[in-house]
Amino acid sequence: MYYFIPSWYSGEHKWAVETPYWFRVFENMSFDDTVNQLKMFQNLKEESAILLLSYQPQLRYFVHKQGLLNSPYWSFFDDIQNIRREETSFIDFKEFDWPQGVRFVYTPFKVVVMEGEVCIADVHFAENGNLLQIHFLDGEKETRRLQFDDRGFLSSIRYYKDGIAAYQDYLNEFGVWQVRELLTSKEHKLEVNPQSDKGFRKAVYQDWEELFAERLEVLKTEVLSEQDTLVVASDIRHNDLVLDQFKAYKKIFSFFGDRFDLTNTPALARVMAESDLIVIDSEALELALQQEVAKHSLVVRNMTRVTPFDTRLRLGQSQTIKELIIYFLIDGLSKELVDQAIAILLDVMEENPAIELHLLTYERNHSMKQLSEQLLEKIRKDYSLERFVSVESKDGENQLEEDESLELSAIKFLALNNENQIIEELDLTRLVIDLSPNPHLYTQIASISAGIPQINRVPSEYVSHMENGWIIRNMEELSTAVNYYFDGLSNWNRSLVYTVQKMGDYTSGKIIAKWKELLEDRT
Repeated sequence: MYYFIPSWYSGEHKWAVETPYWFRVFENMSFDDTVNQLKMFQNLKEESAILLLSYQPQLRYFVHKQGLLNSPYWSFFDDIQNIRREETSFIDFKEFDWPQGVRFVYTPFKVVVMEGEVCIADVHFAENGNLLQIHFLDGEKETRRLQFDDRGFLSSIRYYKDGIAAYQDYLNEFGVWQVRELLTSKEHKLEVNPQSDKGFRKAVYQDWEELFAERLEVLKTEVLSEQDTLVVASDIRHNDLVLDQFKAYKKIFSFFGDRFDLTNTPALARVMAESDLIVIDSEALELALQQEVAKHSLVVRNMTRVTPFDTRLRLGQSQTIKELIIYFLIDGLSKELVDQAIAILLDVMEENPAIELHLLTYERNHSMKQLSEQLLEKIRKDYSLERFVSVESKDGENQLEEDESLELSAIKFLALNNENQIIEELDLTRLVIDLSPNPHLYTQIASISAGIPQINRVPSEYVSHMENGWIIRNMEELSTAVNYYFDGLSNWNRSLVYTVQKMGDYTSGKIIAKWKELLEDRT
């Protein structure tokens, strides 16, 4: 059995996930190694489960969104709160014990509870419409914050004194507090309700780690077997805890992106020495890790680079349309480089009227509107308007008059924030361009799955020059690379055949087989 310990943490609390209010959900594109590793194991029907250490009362919606709703899991906070409910129920906040005569005022972002002319509470909702939190107010200061579980009950209450968090009670599903966390700067410990459902060994714990140690010991006795393997998303929050509590178990630590600070030498040294296998997601991270290992002469038991993303045959439909769509990911590039690349692509587009350019970002801070305005101004000045824009006048006729409204028709600007949007956009794409120093790993794998050639500036194991892509040596080569795949179909078709063959290197079966082989080498 494989047990996955994810790095699902966010917000101020070390051991919690802070679910955003529904109107703040748009985020940068985020990927998670545990999510994708679990999917691969499930595809192969390998026995797997999640060991969740974080407080995440909106967990069901999160795993549903990730396509993991049926994944079995053990939750530390469910355990200490004695929550066993699996079914969900609806909560109507209006049925709570409100003062007589209150009004519920609906705003675009929340529901405000008014007693006369005074706001006594704010009601907040999650992305899926679930009741998320209720903040009780006394004037400008918060007095209580109720946190709800997406299964349909009150999960915890945070109490405030003079507007500052004092303590938080974690409740069972019937509203009885089980564990109290003191939150003041003077005192930060855990107290157990003398009438709690669980048989805790102590009445007071100095920190969460002490309580983790106790409950994980019970988990090992009642659920786990020493033949099981732990797959740990390497994170400074829980690495020591896992290494301390699971000494006898096989452990795979997954290094992903910049989640773990490689310059934290003592923490890195322990993980490298005590894990059975280190899995790294990218060539850049592998190089950085090797440099730290060499610099500090660290002991490495077993280390390999394996993508957390598998290929799944979903060839695109770009051959069915006349437009030649370029998917140009601009993340990781300086403004100067973006401008230079766009200028080259505009020249190519002017020569080939079938090309359509899609400029994409996965980052929230990119102003696509500003880029659109700048690009329109450049086209006005240097290019034929008819090639790149559609013109609509107030009477609806296409003409260039003073009252014209110009809109770029051959160029689109897209901000994507999930994997499904990437897959959908790639479906009609003919060519992918990613010129960043570290090409986006998921986009590379998804492009292989769709059979699309890629243009990069740096070599990687995923793109072979003039086979399923082009590694340009300088920016002047960009137009040559585009024309190589757009002048006729022979080069593009050859790339498709090569890509389909390459797909076999990154299937779930191949990736997991490699893990198992490396683990067996350690035994």
